[in-house]
Amino acid sequence: MVQQKQQAERVSGVSNVAYDLISVMNNKLEGIAALEVYKQDAQGNQEVQSLFNDLQQQATQDVSRIKGLLVQQLGQ
Repeated sequence: MVQQKQQAERVSGVSNVAYDLISVMNNKLEGIAALEVYKQDAQGNQEVQSLFNDLQQQATQDVSRIKGLLVQQLGQ
């Protein structure tokens, strides 16, 4: 398995860490989009809408942090 990862890294030019960061960012972005729908579903329920909004804001902050780390990883 390690050998396959090293070979994939060598062939693609993308490190495993960068790939992992891309995967996590993709998941966060999908979650942000889903939360937008959930907030609409929760119309009329302020407490639930507030929770979804808070979760979406945290995920957005996470994406910003991931982007910074990804830029560093891709620059290596």
